[in-house]
Amino acid sequence: MNEYLKVFQAITQFSDRLLADEYKSVEIKQSATHLSLDVEHCIDEIKQSAFRLKELVEVCFKDISQAEDVWNSKPRIAGASPVEVWDQIGELSGCDVRIRSFGKQSKYDAVVKVRKSWSDKTTKLKNQWFMWDKNNQVFQRDLIGFFEKDNLHKELRNEVDYQAERVILIVENELNLIFKELQSIDIEKIEFCIECFDLHSQLRFRERLQSIGSEIVSKFTEPLKYLPESYVKTFKETLKSPVETLVHKSKMGISLVDFEESCKVIGSIMDDLIVEIFDERMKLAIHTVEKAMMFYNNFLEKQARYQQETAQQRVAEKDWMEYQRLQLREVQECIEAVISH
Repeated sequence: MNEYLKVFQAITQFSDRLLADEYKSVEIKQSATHLSLDVEHCIDEIKQSAFRLKELVEVCFKDISQAEDVWNSKPRIAGASPVEVWDQIGELSGCDVRIRSFGKQSKYDAVVKVRKSWSDKTTKLKNQWFMWDKNNQVFQRDLIGFFEKDNLHKELRNEVDYQAERVILIVENELNLIFKELQSIDIEKIEFCIECFDLHSQLRFRERLQSIGSEIVSKFTEPLKYLPESYVKTFKETLKSPVETLVHKSKMGISLVDFEESCKVIGSIMDDLIVEIFDERMKLAIHTVEKAMMFYNNFLEKQARYQQETAQQRVAEKDWMEYQRLQLREVQECIEAVISH
């Protein structure tokens, strides 16, 4: 590149001399002028290319520095205690078993508690609006009239709101067992292993750790805030939909059959939602534990490889990096020469 620049600069100098020569023809001077302008474009292109190449060479230097950082991390990884790593893998294996067990039982308990709560509410409403006691005898009516319809609608909406809050509380309490198990994972031990790696890998591992940790905290402490993708509305809006359908089904009133069917639909929505939430949270929890175990297994695999490397291999790798850095410095000097001209 520097040689080409010198050639173009020489052409420009000869053209300038020709233009200064009064004995040269007008035609040849016009050609020299055009040539000088075109050569100037070539010189600009070379310098612009040099600036771009300078940036690319700086990236290459960073690659060598990164390789050197990895090279320096090998003794730290090789010297770490494998016993402690295996202990952590054992702890995570037990954590995985407990999470699966807690998840299955907690999902079942949550569904049972919500069903019981909703059954009590619907029985209360049914007795209040469709049953009456006369002379110690219970009578049932199959339809409430137009004037009572609005009152039932209002009360049913209130009960659904209350039930939604009850579901949130039950789900949060049942998920808490799994959440506590995830919190028992020893992050400091993971951090100790992370610190053995090169800086680039440390940053990457910490970003993943922080991302997974934030997702776990938010999804386990606010389960109804992060609904499955199939829910386009909020939980409360989804529950109220059957209530609105019931009210608008007939202008004359509300039948007992329609009321019970509406309550059944609401119960089914709650069942499905609880199952989906627990399945999704269990998937996240198990995935988190598996990721941690995979990290430790990869660490042990690298450790085993690094421990087998010889001193000669270490020296050869160091020599390779120094040679590459030397070659890049030569290229860098040539680029700087082009830019400074």
